[in-house]
Amino acid sequence: MSVRGRYSVGSVPAASFAAVSFTLILWRGGYPVGLAIAPIMPIEDWETHYTRLFDSISEALDFDCDLTFELISHRFTLGSKEVLQTWYPQSKLDMDEETRTVKRNKFGGTKYVYDTDTMKTLRRFFESEITKRFPQGRILYWT
Repeated sequence: MSVRGRYSVGSVPAASFAAVSFTLILWRGGYPVGLAIAPIMPIEDWETHYTRLFDSISEALDFDCDLTFELISHRFTLGSKEVLQTWYPQSKLDMDEETRTVKRNKFGGTKYVYDTDTMKTLRRFFESEITKRFPQGRILYWT
């Protein structure tokens, strides 16, 4: 089962035919190509799942281009948790505050993120895969 099948709340797969076709059209038009990978989550067999995603991206982007990545780990606020659990009561998405680290923003808001060690492990994997597969690619940010 894919990451999307288990945890999705209605998103379109990143490597769908339409998304890849649109990317090719933009590239041929001279536009830079930017990919946002989200949510990044340390689920069971996460390295295998995300390796498959990178395999699909590598196949689709088999040409030189101005390529950037935005890498976004899963995080939630108490408000977003309530909304998602109301809209998708059967979702198995892990939103347990007890297993997360509290992060506060400059406006006093609170969100729940993965602990430092988990974030470092995830980040190392994604940076390594991008550097190995897309040496011309740039990571705009990790969050």
